[in-house]
Amino acid sequence: MTKNAKVSGTARKWRYPSRDEHPDVDIYVHQEWCKCCGICYELCPTGVFEADKSGRPVLAHPEKCISCYLCERLCPDMAITVYKERKKKAESDGTTEDEKGAAGK
Repeated sequence: MTKNAKVSGTARKWRYPSRDEHPDVDIYVHQEWCKCCGICYELCPTGVFEADKSGRPVLAHPEKCISCYLCERLCPDMAITVYKERKKKAESDGTTEDEKGAAGK
């Protein structure tokens, strides 16, 4: 850095968008952060993502998401947010934890 270079006193604030900002999707791809590396669609175990013509990830099959969070954790740009919660099978009756909670209310 040169003597004449000025450093801004404000720090950049980074955060994942809240669920309220994207209530209609369980998996959100921040397109402006994505550099099209392909990790998400190459490593997704169920094929939720596909690449478009430019190599950008597209949610092709969001219903196949098993909430493993690999895409969110492995994305080098932190450009993917998974809002879904893991659904665990109950050993006794085969219902999910979510279904049990709804039945008890």
